[in-house]
Amino acid sequence: MRTESGVRGRGCVGSVSDRRGLSLLEVLISVAVFMGAMTAIMFALSVGQRAEVSARLQSEAVLRCESVMGEIVAGAAEAVSSADNPFFDDETGTWYWTSEVTTGGASGLLQVSVTVEHRPDMDGEPNAAFRLIRYMRDPQLFLDAAIEGGG
Repeated sequence: MRTESGVRGRGCVGSVSDRRGLSLLEVLISVAVFMGAMTAIMFALSVGQRAEVSARLQSEAVLRCESVMGEIVAGAAEAVSSADNPFFDDETGTWYWTSEVTTGGASGLLQVSVTVEHRPDMDGEPNAAFRLIRYMRDPQLFLDAAIEGGG
């Protein structure tokens, strides 16, 4: 009963335990799986980055729109219709706002609609836009009342 420790585990020629490396087919399959996984990860990162930029632009459009509407309601900006007005604090020159002022449903009531758009090209489609509509009292009524009361 003699056993040799060095010979143990060896089987017939060509068995799995006899190989020392990977075959070319195994390497190609593993590289293909790796490349497929990397492609999927890069696509997911790209989609996430575009969604982040879109959300950031949309949030800025909301804030800019509320700012312009606040100026109009407070009387710092005139309540008149105007188009493609640039923002003075915009360093890139890609944000524009438009206001539409129409008569409201009742006497002395105005409907003010402010739209803010982010357009990289002046003639192109906006990347982000937000529209805010608000009803307010006609400021001309206060001026007319002040003139009548003072005169």
